[in-house]
Amino acid sequence: KRNRRSFRNTTVATSSNISARCQQRALSPAIPYLESFLLGLQYPYDSNHPDGYIPLCVAENKLATDILAKKLMQPQTASTTFSNDSIYAYNSFLGLPLARQAAAYFFAKRFLYPHLPTLTIEQALASISPESIGIASGAAGILNSLFFLLGDGGDAALIPRPYYSAFDSDMSLVAEITPFGFSLARPTQGPTESELDMAYLEARSEGLNPRFLLLTNPNNPLATIYRPEMIRNAISWARKRKMHTIVDEIYALSAPQDFQSVLRVMDGKLGDDVHMVWSLSKDFGASGLRVGFVLSGNTDYMNGLSNLNIFGGVSNPMQVIVAELMTDDKFVDYYLEESNTRLRHNYQICVQKLEEMVLPFVPAEAGIFVYVDFSAILPNKTKEWEAKLSQLLIDHARVILTPGDSMREQMPGMFRICYAWVSPEVLRVAMERLSRIVAKIRRMDWGDLNENTLSGIL
Repeated sequence: KRNRRSFRNTTVATSSNISARCQQRALSPAIPYLESFLLGLQYPYDSNHPDGYIPLCVAENKLATDILAKKLMQPQTASTTFSNDSIYAYNSFLGLPLARQAAAYFFAKRFLYPHLPTLTIEQALASISPESIGIASGAAGILNSLFFLLGDGGDAALIPRPYYSAFDSDMSLVAEITPFGFSLARPTQGPTESELDMAYLEARSEGLNPRFLLLTNPNNPLATIYRPEMIRNAISWARKRKMHTIVDEIYALSAPQDFQSVLRVMDGKLGDDVHMVWSLSKDFGASGLRVGFVLSGNTDYMNGLSNLNIFGGVSNPMQVIVAELMTDDKFVDYYLEESNTRLRHNYQICVQKLEEMVLPFVPAEAGIFVYVDFSAILPNKTKEWEAKLSQLLIDHARVILTPGDSMREQMPGMFRICYAWVSPEVLRVAMERLSRIVAKIRRMDWGDLNENTLSGIL
């Protein structure tokens, strides 16, 4: 049996100053590669520090921040926001009515009916009720609320591997839901019914109660898109077992036209057991704003969220700003077009160098990263050697990637490269460093790799 976190048999904390809950759940970083990332921030690469670190391990899109910043720094943004009396007082903790209506319009236009450019606000609100929308502190806050309000300790969430490692914290830190990752024969195509059956039975054999199926579409870290039929079949499978399906679509607008939201797949009828999650963090490169959304037809969940959100709601001024942003069609059209153009440019820089290095990768269909197979340069295909390669890249190339093990990958040697975190110029430097160190590793025995033999990488 796998080593899974359990919350039913807790032990007393060794420190009298913190609780057992804190010691067992809250002291570990939500993402395993956080320490390496913070190291890179201490001495980053720039023109004055050509030997600095280049972090490519965090999935943030910094390529179009200038466009968004210019929009938000307009004087009328502040005057409109702070002249609105509603921002100074309590309101529904599900979100201001203005913001929920704006979100309903946005999701109808961008997710449900992206093929109808002339969709009116009236048509949008007739398709998606603002009452089905909740706003909270980022996608993580939304996911935490879904797991806490819809599940109980001892329940499990089935997640196709590899997956975003912070999901573990999102569901376990507060809600005490156990993540249950399972492998697929074809990860880019999503789980089949037989694979879901096997995962369900294995979870049950370990004493867990599968309560959730968590899907990320577009996928992180694969950067691929699940097809509508797969989404539809997975929801049907979960419904037969009285399970909730959560579809995280946080990269939905960093995708070409063939992406279909679960909203469109289900014709806007999610019911009370399908929940869509999105936030500004990825598609708008604004993870620091902490604005997440959930679309759900579960009235009891929404009522629970309205109470839970007192701990994690979004400030009223930010909601007003976001409402204006989401209803500015001209700006959103321009921003998404320019952002995706810049993403494609950086992607091409990245994969062109990978092809020169003869490193296999999963062709990206969406998202802001590429999943790469470095296993050919490992002396042994083990997690230990993957960790050694990761540290070698940090120490000698000063490039920080996301190791596959931290994405719950089962095949050692996989790494995620987040190519949107830096400018094209810096990305070229990073990829050139990777090319040099990979070439040296291939020419030498691992036992001979040291500071002297790996000189000249920077």
